[in-house]
Amino acid sequence: MKPATSIETGVSYSANGWLHHFEHDLQDIIAHNCTYIVHCFSENEMIFARKRTRQFFQMTRDAGLGCWANPWAVMGLFGGDQFSAFVPRNPEACQILSTGQRAPAACPSAPETRTAMKLWIDMATDFGADTIFWDEPHLYIPDWDDLHFAPDEAFACFCPRCRDSFQARFGQPLPDSLTPEMRLHREDLMVDFLTEMIGYAHDKGAKNAITLLPVDDDASESLPWNRIADIRGLDTFGTDPYWFLHGKDCEACVGGQMKQTMDVCERRGLTPHFWAQGFGIPSGREHELETGFRLAVERGAQSIAVWGMHGNAAWDGASEDPEKVWDVVGKTFGALRNR
Repeated sequence: MKPATSIETGVSYSANGWLHHFEHDLQDIIAHNCTYIVHCFSENEMIFARKRTRQFFQMTRDAGLGCWANPWAVMGLFGGDQFSAFVPRNPEACQILSTGQRAPAACPSAPETRTAMKLWIDMATDFGADTIFWDEPHLYIPDWDDLHFAPDEAFACFCPRCRDSFQARFGQPLPDSLTPEMRLHREDLMVDFLTEMIGYAHDKGAKNAITLLPVDDDASESLPWNRIADIRGLDTFGTDPYWFLHGKDCEACVGGQMKQTMDVCERRGLTPHFWAQGFGIPSGREHELETGFRLAVERGAQSIAVWGMHGNAAWDGASEDPEKVWDVVGKTFGALRNR
């Protein structure tokens, strides 16, 4: 494990296109004891806001903060609340579900997907990002789609490329259930994709941080932590145990996931990372954020972050008392950085 260092503290940033607003928000973020900003760099910004994104990245670095770029919902392969421009333009590169439906997400095996992802990396690094933040990489998860596009039990990928590769590897057609072979096929899709992309970003001089969904052996969306942690060029590894969202106990949830995070990081010299939920927090429970952050740091986290500023007041999923949430975050970050 790396030697003990001061705690790095971050916050996600999205949903603003006004330069003067960001100037104000930047000072607000600094006042709340953050050392880096995770900029949500979606396909929308790639197409319509390149100049603004470059300005925001540069202002972040000029303020002495770390500048992380998040491929927010890019091609439907990462966490985020954005539609993809790639998907309707490249239907043959999309995932096919077990139901036969074409998912609104790219297949990681498609050459077009990999070319587009490298373009995103090129833009993020050229604009000034020092760290690429791989946020909850996953194949399409129907349960996450509020439009109920497909039944929750549907899964990917049954595209012609995946059918051919599965047949070549296992000597049988793709099964219509999550057999061990199918789970391995799905893991391989994401591991191979991330290996190429993380290596590409590393070779361009960027650091790489990743947050994986919490480990759950029974969940089809979970990825193999150890395989991904072994990827060349990865610097920071963590997860996001959102206990509010999933109705779990804070200490049990954070403690359990941090133990598994440290097991992965200590053997590889990776920086342990922890995300906390700043949205959807019920009034009167804001203090649990302090509990969660302190426990994560006690268990070894060296980088902690919250999604997002002001209790996500700009979104439908805002916390009930967003300013109280933001106040708790700022005070907790300050205390942990100066401990």
